[in-house]
Amino acid sequence: MIKPFRTLMWTAVATLLAASMSYAGGINHRPDHTTLAAKYRPVLLERFLKYTTYDSQSDNDQDITPEQIETAQKLYEEIKALGYKVQLTPHYYIYVELPSNVPYPTPVLGFSSHYDTTPDVPGKNIHANVINKYDGKPIVLKNGHVIDFNSDPYLKQMIGKTVVTSDGTTMLSGDDKAGVSIMVTLLQTLKENPKLKHGKVQIVITPNEDVGRSADYIEETPYRPDIAFDFDGKVNGDVTVGNFNAEKVIYRVTGKNGHQSHAAENGYRNAWAPACELGAACAREEWLPNNSTGNQGYAELHHMNMVNGQMSQAELDFRLRSFRQSDIDAWKDYAQTKADAIAQKYDVKIEREVFKQYQNVAENVHPMARKVADNALRRAGVTPSFKEERAGTTASMLMLKLGKGAYTIFTGQQNAHNFTEWLSEEDMFKSYWVALNMLDEVASQREPDPIPAPSHKPGYIIPAAR
Repeated sequence: MIKPFRTLMWTAVATLLAASMSYAGGINHRPDHTTLAAKYRPVLLERFLKYTTYDSQSDNDQDITPEQIETAQKLYEEIKALGYKVQLTPHYYIYVELPSNVPYPTPVLGFSSHYDTTPDVPGKNIHANVINKYDGKPIVLKNGHVIDFNSDPYLKQMIGKTVVTSDGTTMLSGDDKAGVSIMVTLLQTLKENPKLKHGKVQIVITPNEDVGRSADYIEETPYRPDIAFDFDGKVNGDVTVGNFNAEKVIYRVTGKNGHQSHAAENGYRNAWAPACELGAACAREEWLPNNSTGNQGYAELHHMNMVNGQMSQAELDFRLRSFRQSDIDAWKDYAQTKADAIAQKYDVKIEREVFKQYQNVAENVHPMARKVADNALRRAGVTPSFKEERAGTTASMLMLKLGKGAYTIFTGQQNAHNFTEWLSEEDMFKSYWVALNMLDEVASQREPDPIPAPSHKPGYIIPAAR
C-alpha cells in the first residue's frame, strides 16, 4: 500500500529528529561532565594563582604596556605547549581556533576574556591569600582593608568554601584572570579529552579591556563566532544579556577673535555664550544620570573645554547611554536642530563629531544564545540570573566592531578595581563547568537537512490523506 503524503512527511521528520538526537543521547540528554569538571578543579585554581603573579596592567595613555606584552607572550607559550596552533597578533591578541569534530554543520561557538588588569589600583607583586573553608569572620588585610558581610553581603554564601583575596597592598586581578584561567583550562581539557564533542570553537583573549579598548584591533584575528560568550562576570549564575549603547558626541563652537571692547565694530564673537546655551538645551535636567534608573538611559554634558586656550573656541563633550539605539539617534537629531539654530542666532560655527563607544549586545544576538546559556548553567547546578548591565562589557565593545552580540558569563570575581577584590573559587569552577557544557549545547544545534519531496512519476497523483 502506498502511504499517504502526511505519513511520508512525518516519517521523514521523525528520521531527521532521531538523527539529530543520536548525538549525546538526545536534546535533553547531554553528557554528564560532573566527574570531568571536578578533575580539573584543582588545576583551575592553581592556574589562577599563577596568573595573579603576572603584572599586566593596562594604561590609558599607552597603546599597550610592556607588562601586557610579557603576559601575552607567557600565555601564548603556555597554550602553544598544550599542542595548539595559537596566534599572537601584532597588537597582542591571543587567538585559538578548534575545528569541529562532529560530522554536521553547527553554529560557531566563541569565547572571550581579557588578560589586562586595571590601572586604577596597584597590580604589581600581587600576593594572593587563599582561605580554605572560610569561617564567616571579617577578612582583615594589610593597610586597614577589611572584607566582611557589611561591605560584601555575598560573602555570607562563601562560609565553608574557598575564598581568594589579595594581601591588601594590591588588587587581586580576578578581573579578568579568572576568565583567562577558565579559557586555558578549557583548552587543556579539550586537548587531554579529544573525544569531547564540539563544533568549531573560536577563543580570543584580549588586552586593554580595562581602559575600554578591548576591541580596537580585533580585526587582526579571525574571531567571528555565531554564538558567543564573554567570561568576565561576577556572581554565580549572573548572565549579562543586555547593556547600554554608548556614544560620545563632541560639539565644537568656533567664534571670531577680536577685542571685546570693540566687538560691535570688529565682529568679535565669544564662543561660550552659544556653547552654554547648547549645553543647557541638550542636557536637560530630566535627562541627567542622577534621574536615570533601571532601563532608563541618560544624556550628560560630561565636560566643557577651551580649545587651545582660545576664548573663541569651546568644546562640549556629551555622553549618551541608552538600552535603545533609537533613543540616542533621537537625541542627536534634537541636538543638531538646536545647534543649527544657536549657530545662526550667535553667528558662530558649530561642528559635531560622533564616537561610538559600545553597543547593546541584545540588539543582535544569536537566537539560540539564551537557551544555550540557560541549559549550560542548569546542567552545572547553577540557577541562571539573566540581567541587563547599566554599563559596557567586553562583549559590547566586540559588538561594535563585529556586529554580533555576546552574553557575559559570571566568573566569581568580586570588588573589581579595589584593594578588597576577592574571588569565589566555587563560582570560578562553576563558570568553567558552564563553558564545558556550552560545547555540546552548541554542538547539538545542527542545521537540519531539508525534508526531501516524495518522488513520483510524471502524471502520477499522490493519494489524498484520509
